[in-house]
Amino acid sequence: MIFLNTHIDLFILKTDGEKFTSTNKKTLHLIFKAEINKCMASVDNAPTMPHITVEGMKKSISSLKLNKSPGHDGVLAEHIVYGGDDLQVHLTLLFNAMMRHAYVPSELGKSVIIPLFKDKCSDNSRVDAYRGITLCSTIAKLFELILLDLYNDQLCSDDLQFGFKKQSGCSHALFTFKETVRYFTVKSGKVYCVFLDASKAFDKVLHNGLFVKVLKRNVSIDFVRLLMNWYGKLTGCFVE
Repeated sequence: MIFLNTHIDLFILKTDGEKFTSTNKKTLHLIFKAEINKCMASVDNAPTMPHITVEGMKKSISSLKLNKSPGHDGVLAEHIVYGGDDLQVHLTLLFNAMMRHAYVPSELGKSVIIPLFKDKCSDNSRVDAYRGITLCSTIAKLFELILLDLYNDQLCSDDLQFGFKKQSGCSHALFTFKETVRYFTVKSGKVYCVFLDASKAFDKVLHNGLFVKVLKRNVSIDFVRLLMNWYGKLTGCFVE
């Protein structure tokens, strides 16, 4: 229960050390909503909605990782990988319909959160000794793979971002950092470094604010509408 209450508190917005009231939350939501509507009205992008093919479905299914825990529905990656051609056709029809109507079933927004003990040598009565691991629906993971493949060209990030990108990681970031420091020290220059560690940063992202930024980067409106519908249905339950 302590872990549950602590995890829930992550999603309560705070300012100046105080929790937002429900009125403030609603006001913030309306501000972002108005900004989103303004972006949608001003963005001049009406590309043809991409269509999912059975071949594309097979490609994404082959990317699913096996031997992983299922979500709340108990569907494993193996069920989909070895489900046969008929299942692939039905999933293709389902995902195309979801994209066409910018609608994601609520079942794909459900997840199970399990507190995982991080260090066996630490005190297991401390909340910070646990890490919340979220188990999502395998079908939802497959839909994510499909969307990433279809909209990959619109989701480019800065060249100096090294995390959460294919063929990039900590080693590349460290190399860039060390070479930058070496360049200035060799020339007898001074190097000032700042390390910022944002606690639970991904858990505290304001979704509507994120949608505004994505729209301003001229990402497909249909894609953003789909994400807004999906994110509005995200729920989680704890299993001890």
